[in-house]
Amino acid sequence: MEYLSTEIKSAREAMTIFKILGIKDVTTDRQRKNGTQVFELPIQQMYQSLIPKPLRFATYKAGYVRNVSEYNSSPYQINKTRKVSTRTSGYAYDTIDRILIHSWEERLIYLAKFIIKNYYQKPTYLMNDYVIKCLKEAYLRDYNNQPSNRLPFGDEVQVIVNGHRYNLS
Repeated sequence: MEYLSTEIKSAREAMTIFKILGIKDVTTDRQRKNGTQVFELPIQQMYQSLIPKPLRFATYKAGYVRNVSEYNSSPYQINKTRKVSTRTSGYAYDTIDRILIHSWEERLIYLAKFIIKNYYQKPTYLMNDYVIKCLKEAYLRDYNNQPSNRLPFGDEVQVIVNGHRYNLS
């Protein structure tokens, strides 16, 4: 996949990669009319609500590219940034400005590269014996100290990581 992220040179290539990866264009008519395009990944994330929600990204005519997934309290800008030094009334301070992408094609290419880099190239998180030991200790501590935290489906908890089964109970 690393090859794909560095070699995307056109909107057509970006759209082909989206199709291959199962990324759908879910833009509404109103959004399209306003110059916005929304894409939904076949990946879902689950946060505090424990309800899986799809990952969504949007490109805007104004030059922004944002993560617009439902779990965000507001759309999260993913454009590159630059530091800008400002001086007013004798005070100097730095701000961060987003680098806008004014071309529709460049926004699409940027989004494709961002998605591949951040969601398709990340290494698998490995859980070593120390992490398993800590999880087990935390489970037992909470289980013994907080009876209300006990699992409704029994006391045995198993986790399978990279084909290895770990008992947390």
